[in-house]
Amino acid sequence: MADDYLNRFLGDEITKDYIETSEVLPSWVDKSNASFPAYKMIHTLKQEKFRFIQGHGKKTDYNKKSNYEINKAEVAKKIDKTAQSIFHASSYSSELRRCLDDVNEKLAKAKDKKLERKAHGLQHLSKEELKSKTRSSTEELKLIKQSNCEKLYARLLSNMPLDVKRKLGL
Repeated sequence: MADDYLNRFLGDEITKDYIETSEVLPSWVDKSNASFPAYKMIHTLKQEKFRFIQGHGKKTDYNKKSNYEINKAEVAKKIDKTAQSIFHASSYSSELRRCLDDVNEKLAKAKDKKLERKAHGLQHLSKEELKSKTRSSTEELKLIKQSNCEKLYARLLSNMPLDVKRKLGL
């Protein structure tokens, strides 16, 4: 049910990365130590960052890396551990760092893909571009109106009865 809801609003390509509901944990994750909450927190933060990326399309929204990238301190703070202990001093640290790097790489690709999309509409144009576009549209409209008037006049003359043309002096 939730998958259908998200597919309707996020689209299929984002939802695949956005939701990882795999129950199979990597071999290095153990529920008896801090690797399990750290692993789960990384994927929870990944979902939050994907939501941010999905909702923000301007380049200036990504000035702060913390908006779209997960850092070690953030994960450690959320699970009430120190970054040193879970990312450097444990047996699973190298795998956890690799997992975090992979997630950050996916987030960076999603961000780049979002920024690659061409902006549509007038709100994305500069003032000068809007001015020149308005001027050219106005000139084009004048030419079209003139052309339409000439065509209408020619059609009127060709369809007008001969006695009316004589009375008008045409």
